[in-house]
Amino acid sequence: MYAMQYEIPLPLDYDMTVIRRRVATKAPEFDHFEGLGLKAYLVRERGVDGADANHYAPFYLWASSTAGMSRFLFEGGFSNIVSFVGRVPVHHWTGVACERGPAAASAPTVATRLVEPMPADRDPAEVVTQALGALRQRAKRAGVHTTALAVDPQNWALVHFTLWREGAHDAEGMRYQVLHLSTPHLHEIAGVR
Repeated sequence: MYAMQYEIPLPLDYDMTVIRRRVATKAPEFDHFEGLGLKAYLVRERGVDGADANHYAPFYLWASSTAGMSRFLFEGGFSNIVSFVGRVPVHHWTGVACERGPAAASAPTVATRLVEPMPADRDPAEVVTQALGALRQRAKRAGVHTTALAVDPQNWALVHFTLWREGAHDAEGMRYQVLHLSTPHLHEIAGVR
């Protein structure tokens, strides 16, 4: 599994209905995208949930190989973004685990992403093992749709990503609104380590 996200900053006075319409028309293309575990269409809207700016920031979990991710980036899917706003940086992380929560049958409304540096004096394997325990506990929380753990081995950081139906008010990390969720191969990555 691989995790990926790009964030597109938008002007403070940007009409976010443009993004909502774009997602409504483009999202169905990814509901059956080969190799895609999930794509969460995320936004941060100035003045909502503490956001001080507008962003479009889709988050992806790719199934077992990089083939789907490569196809998206280099064979057309990402070209839509490039033609819309130009080439933006794409962050990607090595996936560790993904778990479904008790709200998996409901549509998520909120996502959180927390990037947590690993302590420099600890073995990464030990840190990841501990983070897996926290992931399993988070997956049991009411309101959790799906939660995932990934690692940035360049900067030695953990990436915690969670989709919530509700109940995210006390969750740590960057908060996003979920406009749509595509899950063509989520069954292949959920519960697999």
